[in-house]
Amino acid sequence: MNGLATMTEEPLYNIGVVTRLTGVPTATLHAWERRYGFPEAARTAGGHRLYSEKDIARLRWVKAQVDGGMAVSRAIAAARALEAEGRLFLPAAPEVVSRPAPESGAPASLREALLEALMRHDLLAADRLMGDMLAFHSPDALTTEIIGPVLSEVGRLWEEGRITIATEHLASNYLRHRLLMWMVSGPPPRAVNPIVLACAPGEWHEGSLLMLGVLLRRKSWPVAYLGQNVPFPDLAEFVAQIRPPLVVLVAMREDTARTLAEWPQWIRQTLGKPLVAYGGRAFVLRPELRLGLPGLYLGDTLQEGLAQIEPLLLRETGEA
Repeated sequence: MNGLATMTEEPLYNIGVVTRLTGVPTATLHAWERRYGFPEAARTAGGHRLYSEKDIARLRWVKAQVDGGMAVSRAIAAARALEAEGRLFLPAAPEVVSRPAPESGAPASLREALLEALMRHDLLAADRLMGDMLAFHSPDALTTEIIGPVLSEVGRLWEEGRITIATEHLASNYLRHRLLMWMVSGPPPRAVNPIVLACAPGEWHEGSLLMLGVLLRRKSWPVAYLGQNVPFPDLAEFVAQIRPPLVVLVAMREDTARTLAEWPQWIRQTLGKPLVAYGGRAFVLRPELRLGLPGLYLGDTLQEGLAQIEPLLLRETGEA
């Protein structure tokens, strides 16, 4: 049995986490990659290496052979040959990934530590925390239990005048970039047209939309993420071109929520009657804004929205 079969190639772990999980020093990882092309690490948009569960397992196997006296080049060649034949036996998952997080790693303490690092502008510490958290938690859990609450807290601190705009921008953009990376590096997408995600015209708060994009990608749904402040004429043209199974619109403020009443004037002209859904903080605080608004209201939370979206997508794409 090949233990690699139960693992994924999804690049999630930074080099610091991989070093801790495998016992292979960073300098050695760089040397093996340079000399032998092993492992073939993925890269973020900023050029940072990211490794998958399978990469970690391969490294642990090679390190065990090297520790037993085998030359590095021979160990790597043997790993490749055995894997090609389906005979590279490995544990079902890296040990640290599968064991439960320690009590000190509870979400509340992780949120506090990440927020503290961002408030003191220590992005290196934030990177280390994110890497450590990925060793215990999936991107899905980190999106809803860590990044979402931290984004909300950053916004609250700014509204109360307790942090500057510069600090708010630094923290929000750091978390936003992390979500964008997970959205791009999700599992292989299904062979269907992408779901369109867009903020209402004039809406600049995209945190909840980004998180929804990550959660959909983690479930293998393709996403066309348009982000902030999308005018309806441009949205209509885009929708007509890609013909999505679903368009999701988000509004966080009352004024932008009211603009959503205009979407049928544009999108129906180009695509008949697409499946359109909406959500956002404005509709939670002011439920009356939903009255008479065309489209499907996704609920008050991300979890509610996701629970409604997936059955709809399965039906629209013929997978139900």
